[in-house]
Amino acid sequence: MEVLQGCAVSAASVAAMIDVFTRRIPNWVTSSALIGGVLINAWLGGASGAIAALAGAALGAALLLPFYAIRAMGAGDVKLLAGLGALLGPQLLVSVAVYGALVGGVMSAVILLARGRLFVALDELLIQRRAPTLSGATAPYGVAIASGVYLSLILPGVLH
Repeated sequence: MEVLQGCAVSAASVAAMIDVFTRRIPNWVTSSALIGGVLINAWLGGASGAIAALAGAALGAALLLPFYAIRAMGAGDVKLLAGLGALLGPQLLVSVAVYGALVGGVMSAVILLARGRLFVALDELLIQRRAPTLSGATAPYGVAIASGVYLSLILPGVLH
């Protein structure tokens, strides 16, 4: 289990660093996590390990695919969460996603505040009940996902 967690921390950290500087998460990071997760889980747990890895990958993709469909995040974020799901399994992935969403929300609020758009975005969302116009206000969601991994491992049992 420690091997899988170490691989997840490594993949998430590399993805976050690259995302900060390039606003992209390369396929070699996400595919390594996905393939490595399936292979290591199969090696450690046989067929049931491989099935758990595939279930985690499917859940990871399913959680973020709707946001990709509305262009709220990139494909790299979806593939990263799928790869982490293959490494960590579906149960731990849920806490990664929840923590990641919380961190991502805080990051977005800070970015909007720094650009003087926080209250405009809140007005559009809560009062006008429409999607906020967020031109140019992007956040490297790989950082939020990586933070979700760290928090899930540092605070075991809180969300899972």
